[in-house]
Order: sequence, then structure tokens, then C-alpha cells
Amino acid sequence: MDSVDRMIEAWRRSHPELEVSPLEVVGRLLLCARHLERALVAALKPLGLSFGDFDVLNTLRRMAVPANPTELAAASLVTSGAMTARLDRLVEAGLVDRVAAEHDRRGVRVSLTKAGNDIADKALKAVLSADEQFLAPLDRNQRGDAVELLRLLLHPHEQG
Repeated sequence: MDSVDRMIEAWRRSHPELEVSPLEVVGRLLLCARHLERALVAALKPLGLSFGDFDVLNTLRRMAVPANPTELAAASLVTSGAMTARLDRLVEAGLVDRVAAEHDRRGVRVSLTKAGNDIADKALKAVLSADEQFLAPLDRNQRGDAVELLRLLLHPHEQG
């Protein structure tokens, strides 16, 4: 039994009229996300990065070209205000550069510095290692099954 089983059992004892079976999946998804997030934060801490910093650095790395803050915010699924705060921190740390856009004086382009690219690489390796440790209880086939099931759950919520 895990903590979700114990919670379900308690609900069924105290309120047998409630249909609590969705918690068997949703509760585990939420708890897994929380445990994985803690592992990722711990993996990034020695590099002096938050998960948000990691997200910006590796989004820039993945895009492979300078981007404007709006594009970064959309790719990172954060508000432009949150992106500005992240970029301020990363510029101050010497990990990204902001330069005026060539054809738009009001716009800026953001790119990784050499130090930013190096730390993004180290951070990605640390995150992938934490991901692998988290998924260690699952064999290759179970991971494939999980991918398909999670895709089915996620797909309708990403429409539009």
C-alpha cells in the first residue's frame, strides 16, 4: 500500500457514498510530480540554478538561436513578468546576454553566453540523471506504457 491507497481507504471508510476512484490516478500523478520536482531542485542546487533558470537556459539552448523574451515566455509557459525576472537574474549571473534587436529598437534578443551554454549542458545532464533515477522502478515496456497513457491524458488538455 502507498499513501494514496491509505487515503482512498480512509475516504471509503468515512464517506462510502463518495466515488473517490479518480484519486487513485490523480493523487499519484500529483505526488509523483511533487517528488520529481524535489529531485530536480536538488539536482540543480549545486549548480546554483532554480528550475525556472534551468528552463530558460535549456529553452534557449534548444531553440539554438537568439529569442525575444515573449518567445521564451511562451516556450516556458510563464508570464512575461516572470520571464523578465528570470532573465534579469541570468544576465546578472553572466549566463545570458540581452542585445537590441537589429530591426526593432524596442525589442531585445536573448542568447546564451559561453558560461550559460556550459552550465545549461551540466544542468541538463543533472536533470536527466534525476529523471532516470525517478523512473528506475519502471522497465522499458512499462515506461512505454506510461508514455502512451500520459499522452492520452494530456492531449485533450493541450488542444487550443
